[in-house]
Amino acid sequence: MKSNWALLIFLSYGVLLLLMSVSKTAEWLLPQITWLEHTLGGDKWMHFKLSILLAVLACLASAQVLDLRPISRALVVFGVLLFALALDEALQYGLASRRFELLDLAYGSAGLLCGTLGYFVVGTLRGKSSTSA
Repeated sequence: MKSNWALLIFLSYGVLLLLMSVSKTAEWLLPQITWLEHTLGGDKWMHFKLSILLAVLACLASAQVLDLRPISRALVVFGVLLFALALDEALQYGLASRRFELLDLAYGSAGLLCGTLGYFVVGTLRGKSSTSA
């Protein structure tokens, strides 16, 4: 039986990010969220860094559930994550407690791209090195 550890970690991280977004909208745990933003280099860098990790975890998890070539799987993962990010940011446009910022979307998208590309490049290089050994 195949281990689903990557899928479990990805889903847990996704739920954590969703809870952070809901908490910020509901104005719960604001000191903790502000501390995390500060620790990660500010709001924009937090979007970037958390998105990189999300993309890498999604790529790891997708390898367990999607029977696609690596490049196709990376494109699907990136597309789904980009849609979810855009939806989350767009929902903030109509909320009084939040504000939509195009730069948040840009930094998050760049993080998703870096995480997906990084995972794909490392996986490709590892595959080539194991076949040439």
